Amino acid sequence: MLVLVDADNTLWDTDGVFAQAQLSLLSSVENALRKGGPSAGQLEYVRSFDQALAEQHHLGLRYPPRLLIDALAFGLQGSPQQDAVRRAWNDGFQSGLDRETVSQIERAFFDKIAVYPSLLNGVPEGLLDLASSGATTVVLTEGSRKRVMRTIEHHRLGKFIDRVFEAPKTVRMFERVKHLARDGQSIYMIGDQLTRDIRPANEAGLKTIYVPGAFQPKWEAEVGTVATFEAATLDAAVSLLLQSEGGTRSPQLASGKPGYLRVQNRT
Repeated sequence: MLVLVDADNTLWDTDGVFAQAQLSLLSSVENALRKGGPSAGQLEYVRSFDQALAEQHHLGLRYPPRLLIDALAFGLQGSPQQDAVRRAWNDGFQSGLDRETVSQIERAFFDKIAVYPSLLNGVPEGLLDLASSGATTVVLTEGSRKRVMRTIEHHRLGKFIDRVFEAPKTVRMFERVKHLARDGQSIYMIGDQLTRDIRPANEAGLKTIYVPGAFQPKWEAEVGTVATFEAATLDAAVSLLLQSEGGTRSPQLASGKPGYLRVQNRT
């Protein structure tokens, strides 16, 4: 059995790290302008600008943070959101923030998102169950493979994971990854995004398990994609997968340790 697992917001809480960084960014813009934003719902406020920018940028949610800084600056000074986003794109120098201040806020944002995210509930248990079943587990990321490897090592998950791949999650990519499976071997994709994880895997003929993340961009709600299964946590997803395959968890040894041996191939 070959199991492909998304990294961010499926294994660990990247969203929580970004939430704190975005709130800090908003506070910094407010302080620089000496103008306050909403007294409640600050995260929703920031993320409404965030998603408006992402919908227009070719990098999606990976657009440069300085665009968000300028868009919020325009918004805090009274510009409607769409106008603020447009002006951030075309006229950021007029946002009321000097470029050195924008650079300082952007650097602080990058520092805050560089911290290691916490593991999500059920991740150690789910990965252990996959390893105990003899599955080949491959982590997929569209971000930095080095960052994912560091996070895996930080949380001591390496013994459960066979490979880490960095690539855009397209139908073609999933078609290529299918060649890792042996003849007749089932292939599953587990992820938190319908558009990035589930839909292309579905189209490539994989079985899919959707584990919704805490933050769902608004365009996710407009997608008609349906996964093979849906689960609340990774360990619940793995349980569904094993039940589908007609398998159960491997017996535990007398020592309490699982009866399996992993050989890592991190290529």
